[in-house]
Amino acid sequence: MARLSIEGLCKGWDFPVLDELDLQVEEGEFFIVVGPSGAGKTTLLRLVAGLETADAGRILLNGEDVTTVPPYQRGIAMTFESYALYPNMTVFKNIASPLVARKLDRHTIEQKVTAVAKLLQIDHLLDRKPGEISGGQKQRTALGRTLVADPKAYLLDEPISHLDAKIRHELREQFQTLEALHTVGTLYVTHDYSEALALGDRIGVMGGGKLVQTGTPRELFDFPSHAFVAQQLGQPGINLLMTSLTEDGGKTYLRSRDGNLKLILDEEQRQRLNGRSNAEVLLGIRPQHIRILAPRQKAPAKHQMVDARIEQFQPLGSMGIAITRAHGIDLKALTPPEAAHIGAQEVRLAIFSPAFHLFDPISGKRI
Repeated sequence: MARLSIEGLCKGWDFPVLDELDLQVEEGEFFIVVGPSGAGKTTLLRLVAGLETADAGRILLNGEDVTTVPPYQRGIAMTFESYALYPNMTVFKNIASPLVARKLDRHTIEQKVTAVAKLLQIDHLLDRKPGEISGGQKQRTALGRTLVADPKAYLLDEPISHLDAKIRHELREQFQTLEALHTVGTLYVTHDYSEALALGDRIGVMGGGKLVQTGTPRELFDFPSHAFVAQQLGQPGINLLMTSLTEDGGKTYLRSRDGNLKLILDEEQRQRLNGRSNAEVLLGIRPQHIRILAPRQKAPAKHQMVDARIEQFQPLGSMGIAITRAHGIDLKALTPPEAAHIGAQEVRLAIFSPAFHLFDPISGKRI
């Protein structure tokens, strides 16, 4: 049985926010909901925590319907993006507050608080109050208060979004090894796709009041069921081109609606588009599937070669991002860290055809 089960959940004000949303988080599963701002991710957590009242649907914990149960009786621990700390209490007392509410003995409280404070690298701040620490330290304090609890489920609302890059990376590693987060279901909300891919056992991409697709990180990244899902995962974002299906010389092409870029489809892709002759297709190409060839370098197998011009280049240390112009179309490409390109440089692109993503231009669904 799922540790956390959500069935047909609805919530709206002057407009719908959640529309018959279904979700199951298994015991010990780290489930991440990712999506743009305003998609309803925080509303979902607040409904599960009991801080908002659902218009319709059910929320079950270990098979028990808790839809109308008061928040303090649900046994859920939640970290808020806005911290929600007690300003008159020290960091120690803020973290210890759920343990004090459970009337644990002083030694156990000190032991648990000290351990989680060391994990979050705030053990030197335990005597300070929230007004005396930084925003990132406040967020770690709020996270610590959640981690010391012994709940039926964890709800984490962008718990590391305000931390610096080094601490975020360290906490991602800790999230993967923390035993507490893998004994009950954890529902983790973020707008950062890299967090979702790095941490999630499964991911749900939220849009239009529903989870558009759920699956493992690999499934969602390699086989997005919708163009919206493809856009939410990956940085730089996927190249999306409106194209028309054409036949020429016995070969099937996708020709860009803007510009004059032509790309050949392989047999498997052609079969998928069978019956769509002269129809429009939304083509997705991830930047890592576009390579910039060195002078006189041949295109690797299953790659198509296209002439282009560098419009902009961003060296990022571990990789580079090149924005190129090919036959009137802008295409983003990833480059090796040692690459260096200048504006207006003429180059040749090698595009890996088998990795094309084909979507219906009206519904956005994968073809």
